[in-house]
Amino acid sequence: MKKIHLYTSIAVGLLLIAVVCIGLHQNKVAAILSVVAYFITLKEVSKYTSNYQFFTVFAAALLTGIALEFPFTSFPFLTMALLFIAGCGISRIAFFSIFSYSQYSWLEPILLFCAIVLFGIGMSVRTHTIFQLLVPLPSFAFACMLTYGMLKDKKQLSKNKSAKQRVEIGKIPPNFELPDQENNLVKLSDFKDKRHLLLIFVRGDWCPGCHMMLRTYEKNREKFQTKNIFVMAIGPDPVGVNKEMVLKLGLDFKVLADDKQKTAMAYGVQLSEYDNAFADKFEEGIPLPASFLIDTSGIVRYVSRPDKVGEFLNPSLIFPIIDTL
Repeated sequence: MKKIHLYTSIAVGLLLIAVVCIGLHQNKVAAILSVVAYFITLKEVSKYTSNYQFFTVFAAALLTGIALEFPFTSFPFLTMALLFIAGCGISRIAFFSIFSYSQYSWLEPILLFCAIVLFGIGMSVRTHTIFQLLVPLPSFAFACMLTYGMLKDKKQLSKNKSAKQRVEIGKIPPNFELPDQENNLVKLSDFKDKRHLLLIFVRGDWCPGCHMMLRTYEKNREKFQTKNIFVMAIGPDPVGVNKEMVLKLGLDFKVLADDKQKTAMAYGVQLSEYDNAFADKFEEGIPLPASFLIDTSGIVRYVSRPDKVGEFLNPSLIFPIIDTL
């Protein structure tokens, strides 16, 4: 069940109907169906973040533009604007290993600006109906909110730049006891003299970037196993949410519930204040994405930098250290 993209598959069905509607000259119906397909696919992106979804988002934007402008009598400015809007909404997630949470923060503003310019030109060079004007507006509004949220996220994450790292390389990290997705208590000390441990802190099941990161580590599972490294994630969600996320993402490692975020605080990877419309609301704040490699003697061997949130996404930074274990 975890691999069935229900909403995205429904969206694909709507897009196929939209194609038929365009062929029958029912362009208004096709445009509405395409917009609905666009948003219900975006609804599911935070769960699966797959190429199937990325393609569907762009296909929905393209069909919306075609339905609004077909038959084309001039350059399809509206269609191009909607494709830029789709890029604004999905490119960071599609290429998360490059852009991470907030790196290259110019991406969304530039794509949004280009979309607005194209839309404005399209409105000025050709007469459009009120319907053609209104249909793209929800997509534009969402892109504006997303861009604002990303810039706000970057600003809040940057607050940690001056914070002192509490867990340092060569030191013994704080012990903890947290329930995993099966509600079994797990202690850090359980792994001493047995296995190396890779801890990865995530912001929660709401976070598409964290899903991408968890999948990245899952893909490198065999590499970690050959070096006797046990991968374990820690997040602010309760046990039930973590269990659902493990099943949904097909993870083969534990996800611990740090619902009071005391462990994140002890490791110095927590923002006590965080406010973003796209995030789940946690009373204590929110963890920062970060990773820690702890060897069998209980000594920290690697720490990602919380102010460079893209580091924790790249397991290759850990492999040279793994080879010395």
